[in-house]
Amino acid sequence: MMKSSWYSKAKSWLTGGAIAATALAAALSSPVKAQSWDDTVAAAKKEGKVVFYNNLQPNGIEPLLQKFRDKYPEIQTEQIRLGSNPLIERFQTEFNSGRHIADVFITFPDERVTEGMKQGWMAQWTPPELSNFPAGVNQNNMLFTLQYAREAIIWNKGLVKDSEAPKEWADLFDPKWKGKVGMNPPWRSVSIQQIVAFWEDKGFPDAAEKLKANEVRFFEGSGGIIQAVIRGDVRVAELTDLPLNPLLEDGAPIGYVYPKSGTTSSANVAFVAKNAPHPNAARVFLNWLMTKEGQEALQQYGGLSVTRNGIPPLSKLPATSQLSNVVSGEEILTPERQKKIVEHWRTVFGVR
Repeated sequence: MMKSSWYSKAKSWLTGGAIAATALAAALSSPVKAQSWDDTVAAAKKEGKVVFYNNLQPNGIEPLLQKFRDKYPEIQTEQIRLGSNPLIERFQTEFNSGRHIADVFITFPDERVTEGMKQGWMAQWTPPELSNFPAGVNQNNMLFTLQYAREAIIWNKGLVKDSEAPKEWADLFDPKWKGKVGMNPPWRSVSIQQIVAFWEDKGFPDAAEKLKANEVRFFEGSGGIIQAVIRGDVRVAELTDLPLNPLLEDGAPIGYVYPKSGTTSSANVAFVAKNAPHPNAARVFLNWLMTKEGQEALQQYGGLSVTRNGIPPLSKLPATSQLSNVVSGEEILTPERQKKIVEHWRTVFGVR
């Protein structure tokens, strides 16, 4: 019996569908070949650009980026430098509005960065250089600790004798320094919020009132603070030690002390933005910061000790292990405490 034309068409459709389904199943079961690092580098060179959001000491950023461009001349660099608090706020605002500008981000973190990890701020990947670091620097293959800063007291050696310089945090409240004390305002920097929390724990819950009475002067960032001390605008200051080592190497007339009562340390963490406009260039840049060359450049120009195994310590400053009672600022600055500190200092100084 002659089979109908519709039967032939149906048989053909079913046979073709079965073949297609088999091919699809085979494709789905086949492992997808991961992009090699050479492929990533090649793609980065085609992207030709990386945008770097950072809180590094201002004078060192361009020399650092030039070192990277020497290694990868095909990749141009752009950078935005802000204090840690406004930098986090800027990235958060851009992310929430769907504006993705940053490729690589480095700053002192607070709970917004931790929450950002859950909200999709960060790409998950494994830098090839990660094996050269202690395990503690890596959070979920997303967030990597590259440096540590500490809080110190500094003074102008031409204007203040070492023997008369403040040695403890309480000395900054001494009326003899009235109008001569400088610091970075707590509403600008997470690291300053952390040392304020430390002061509270040491029995100075009224540090804002004491410093206001002492006519403390505020300057923008660690670079602004140390330049103000060098110029003599103020004689002593509280400082996040970002710019201290490079300027000591240059012979700046600065004295310093890490008080024996203790200080806080701040982790400088980095990540590749999940929605980075230049994702391959971002990976190449952050991985370069983790190479021996990149870590040495970051330490030299960024002014902070780095975390890669085998990198010599800073040339002019003691290792953290040599300091007394170093407390992790991130551990003592809870979100509630951070908000309370910022609001209190803004109120005391009439800043909104």
